[in-house]
Amino acid sequence: YTVIEETHRPRSTGPFVNPLRSYVALLSQRRFSAFVLQSGFQSGAFFAMASASPFLTTEYLGRSASEYGLYFLFFPVGYCSGNWVSSRLSGRVGIETMVLAGSLLFVATVIGQASFILLSDLTPLMIFIPGFLISFGQGLALPNAQAGAIRVAPSLAGTAAGIGAFLQAICGAAFSQLYGFLADGTPYPMIWTVSASTLLAFSAGLYVYATRERPANALHNT
Repeated sequence: YTVIEETHRPRSTGPFVNPLRSYVALLSQRRFSAFVLQSGFQSGAFFAMASASPFLTTEYLGRSASEYGLYFLFFPVGYCSGNWVSSRLSGRVGIETMVLAGSLLFVATVIGQASFILLSDLTPLMIFIPGFLISFGQGLALPNAQAGAIRVAPSLAGTAAGIGAFLQAICGAAFSQLYGFLADGTPYPMIWTVSASTLLAFSAGLYVYATRERPANALHNT
């Protein structure tokens, strides 16, 4: 800040832009709203599961805090792995496809976790292997959802990024609180909360994919 001079000079100062107008302009565009809601609801599912995992591990299953700490590594490792795969596929796979892929992985994970918990006794791996897959799916979709939201209105990139970050935080807090409200000492509230957030994230991801731009050469010949 003190040594390197700013090289990007504004072309004109222009009038002051009311931030509220920027918010309205962005949120009135359905694709932008779908991108930021997808990332927000995915964060809600992640934080709900992360909130449930310490109680279920230490209180419900009677495992030690140290054991829980080791199992919790599944979450950050999954997210980093998803980010790594996303970076390798960047430019070769469309962002809408990556967002949908992450959403579908969430759905498959929630169905698998719910089936195992309902049909057998809960174990730590029933919490943390799905936790790894949830985090992996978030790592796949989140960077692409952020890029897609900014791409909708490049001139409002800063505002778009701020709205996206806000929705990730508020959805994470809301679904964590919802889990706490529903918690009854069993694993079922985690299933309900994560499933609800996952369904909303999938709906937003599906809309993003359905409204993607198709190349001109993909049109049917007449």
